[in-house]
Amino acid sequence: MFGNSLDDFFGGRRYLQDPNERLTISKEQYEILKEKAEKFEALVAENRRIKSKNQELLDEIKILKEDARKLQELEEKTDKYLRSLVRAKEDLENYKKITDREKKQFKLYATEKILKKLIKHFDDLQRAEKEIRDNDSFKKGFQMLIKNFEKILEEEQVIPMNCEGQDFDPYKHEVILVKEDDLPENRIIEEVDKGYFYNNEVLRPARVIISKNKNIGI
Repeated sequence: MFGNSLDDFFGGRRYLQDPNERLTISKEQYEILKEKAEKFEALVAENRRIKSKNQELLDEIKILKEDARKLQELEEKTDKYLRSLVRAKEDLENYKKITDREKKQFKLYATEKILKKLIKHFDDLQRAEKEIRDNDSFKKGFQMLIKNFEKILEEEQVIPMNCEGQDFDPYKHEVILVKEDDLPENRIIEEVDKGYFYNNEVLRPARVIISKNKNIGI
């Protein structure tokens, strides 16, 4: 009478002993059974829908996990490249500092080399001036050359030592002769070749004559 729905509802049990016999129930009982059967079918359908939705969610979770794994790999690669970039930047800055320092050192070396040559020529001019006695005009020309040289050296911040009367300093002076004198021991008597400073460092040491006190030991 109720077909497969009632068979499912009652767990497949059959109460009819004879195919010709029929189960007789009231209309009220029929409506109750029908309502329960409909609810059962609805629950079965909802269960299928929930299972399907649950599978969709599981699939999405799987995809998200895979995406998370890929994202983690991407973050690790990004971090690796970032560290490499930082190291490359540091190496570049260090190389630039080294290059700048080497350029400054080379420039200083080249400048000092040129200045030493100028000083040597300046010495020659000063010696030549001392030898000129008779020709005043010629001597004035030499004096003008010397003043121009002095100006050039001054502009290049080459400063003469002027160390006569000072105590001997092996870091600034080179002894070429020792003379007995009444002066204190190791006092500079004469500056034979003038010494010069450049950038507050010795460009060329002064070649000097220093004293040896003749009264020592008397």
